[in-house]
Amino acid sequence: MSLHFPARRLVQTARSGSLLPYTQQRSASWFNWGGGSKKKSPLSEELEKREREKKIFDKMADRTAGESVFDEEIKQVDDASRAKEGGPGAAYSGPSRAKEHMARALDPDPRWRIRWQRKKVMQMVRNGGKVTKEQQIKMTEKEVTQKSENLNTSTKKLMFLTRQIQGKTLDDALTQMRYSKKKTASEVAFLLKEARDRAIVSRGMALGQVNGEIMEKPRKIQDKEGNWMEVSDPTSLYIDQAWVGKGPPRGMRIQYHARGRMSRMMKPSAHFTVILKEEKTRLRQYDDKLKKEAKAKPWVHLPNRPITAQRPYYTW
Repeated sequence: MSLHFPARRLVQTARSGSLLPYTQQRSASWFNWGGGSKKKSPLSEELEKREREKKIFDKMADRTAGESVFDEEIKQVDDASRAKEGGPGAAYSGPSRAKEHMARALDPDPRWRIRWQRKKVMQMVRNGGKVTKEQQIKMTEKEVTQKSENLNTSTKKLMFLTRQIQGKTLDDALTQMRYSKKKTASEVAFLLKEARDRAIVSRGMALGQVNGEIMEKPRKIQDKEGNWMEVSDPTSLYIDQAWVGKGPPRGMRIQYHARGRMSRMMKPSAHFTVILKEEKTRLRQYDDKLKKEAKAKPWVHLPNRPITAQRPYYTW
């Protein structure tokens, strides 16, 4: 076996290209094609870091779910309390208000919510897009429900206060609680004010004077109890419902009886709930009542009814 190899390649010396000095070359470009990002200065990085931290802090500490008429006042109060506690650089220690953090409580089961929405869409398509009367009322009329904490009283004592404010306008109910001699009246008034503020901010209720929805001439209507009243602002608030509930016992004490006997006496607690609505609801209810009376047939004193269930024998 013979190897065929050119003789001139055997005589030629080995290449020395790798042994020679190598000069590195770089091409400059006007558009910095292929070039890396410029290194930022430590000062700019620190400023960007603080800006990101401030955005996260504001997002977690935001107490309103969007724009509100009280945003400036809330921000001033929060800034003052933060400066009093630990200065502008103090860390936020309260619960997070971010949407993704609150999703665990507000939307614990997204799949169930999607199935429910899909079911409702199918019902709407099946009904041809028709809206029932109850759905129309919920879409057009506003309401807000507010529940109190457990108070150091019983349901029997709290029940009289809730009955006192049922059906009254919000201003009349606050006046009743202001001059009431009951100890829990101040708690009821505090909850009514809290419900009023929540209705204005979150639901946009009681804004008739701002939006120009006041009637030119007051209208006289009759409520459920038969009392006549005049309504000039259809967006004014009134207490539609108010009820009490029993809370957990606060403790117990020994009650002594005759002949050396004793029993336990529990210290009760109770809470109450109110539903605020606008006068538009009472106007609609009064109109429905008049329409029902107009459609009713005239009453006959002795109607001619056919005899039913006849038997050939006596029934006694």
